[in-house]
Amino acid sequence: MQFGHFDDKAKEYVITRPDTPRPWANYLGSLDYGALITNNAGGYSFYKSALSSRFLRLRSNSVPLDQPGRYFYLRDQQSGDFWSSSWQPVGKPLSKYKSTCRHGTAYTTIISRYSSIETESTYFVPLGQAFEYWRLKVTNKGKQPRKLAVFTYCEMASPWHMPNDLTNLQYSQFITKATVEQDMLGMAVHPYTKFDPKDLMGCHRLWMTFTGAPLAGYETVRERFLGSACRCPCVEHAPSVRIWGKCCHLKRVPFE
Repeated sequence: MQFGHFDDKAKEYVITRPDTPRPWANYLGSLDYGALITNNAGGYSFYKSALSSRFLRLRSNSVPLDQPGRYFYLRDQQSGDFWSSSWQPVGKPLSKYKSTCRHGTAYTTIISRYSSIETESTYFVPLGQAFEYWRLKVTNKGKQPRKLAVFTYCEMASPWHMPNDLTNLQYSQFITKATVEQDMLGMAVHPYTKFDPKDLMGCHRLWMTFTGAPLAGYETVRERFLGSACRCPCVEHAPSVRIWGKCCHLKRVPFE
């Protein structure tokens, strides 16, 4: 069974089926900021050291192996149906969901189509910068107007030191604080220590922001977003926010 091929002209590897035997990954990054992303938008990122300066979380024994990751969730506000711009984590039937991943040099683009909605999500790290950029394009390929809500999702590592993040949850929750200021979601480890922008290895600050559209809402507690229980093998298949269509901190209405 063939899952992809090389595109020599575009200098990309093209994955034409998302249900690969294992996650097929690409490396994004600059000299300081590194990131791994798979064909289903899974993976993690770090600043200089994947051990001591982890940004995004990865559970080494997770099922699927590459979750959590960098996700865009979409929800039809009229029908209540929801899906993701990458095949996982929602995992819609491939008879209805089409996806192509293009791994290029230091960037990855995932083009998907479901329910007459085409999405194109691109991930890269700008040269000389210590952050990653996610870009989403949404196109209605149908004849009827659609009203959609879009949610971003990632799990920030806490604290930066990977072993503590995975094994010492009680301590991590005690020393970590999440806030939203000026439409920027921030997370700080030891939040009351003085911030030194010249010492990023010791500042333990993470930020996530949204551009191109007004921020409609946000959620900083994973269980409130995903839900604490689900009938599916993976709880991420049916999060409470996507089912009900709103975050606890709702600010504005979804777009059309």
